[in-house]
Amino acid sequence: MGFPLNDIGAFVKAYDGNASEGAADIPSIITAGAALDNVKSTGQGINRKNGTALAHSAVVATGWLASLADTKTLSLAHEVQYSSDNSSFDTAVVIEAATVKVTATAAAATYRGVSEHDLNLMAQKQYLRINTTLDLSAANTDIAIYFTIVMLGGWTQIPQ
Repeated sequence: MGFPLNDIGAFVKAYDGNASEGAADIPSIITAGAALDNVKSTGQGINRKNGTALAHSAVVATGWLASLADTKTLSLAHEVQYSSDNSSFDTAVVIEAATVKVTATAAAATYRGVSEHDLNLMAQKQYLRINTTLDLSAANTDIAIYFTIVMLGGWTQIPQ
């Protein structure tokens, strides 16, 4: 155990940013043109409060892996919502519009990466959730999987 100011674990907490366990739209293997392709997955509510500490910033990171046909694309879109009670969420705010993350340059190639965004939570409500949409441009051939995590930091004090 290091000196508290050098202990990143005392300042950063990670949370599952995907849909709640068992939800119908929880991210899974997505096939181009199938039921979950280009469909928004609504994330679960994340409490910014830990004891008496309140997180003032967050990093949203979505890791993805895709098998794409030549010239086909994978796009991701992220949005955030806030709530005072983890029940009624405000209208979603776009973090990143559906921006192409990768365009295949070789037939049947596999690609992977991480899409990362910083959020300033200073003037926001106690709960947040991240919604993610993955879109494959091919029809019935390409596949992808992704997972979103949210890391809270910038606490008003070290969480207990």
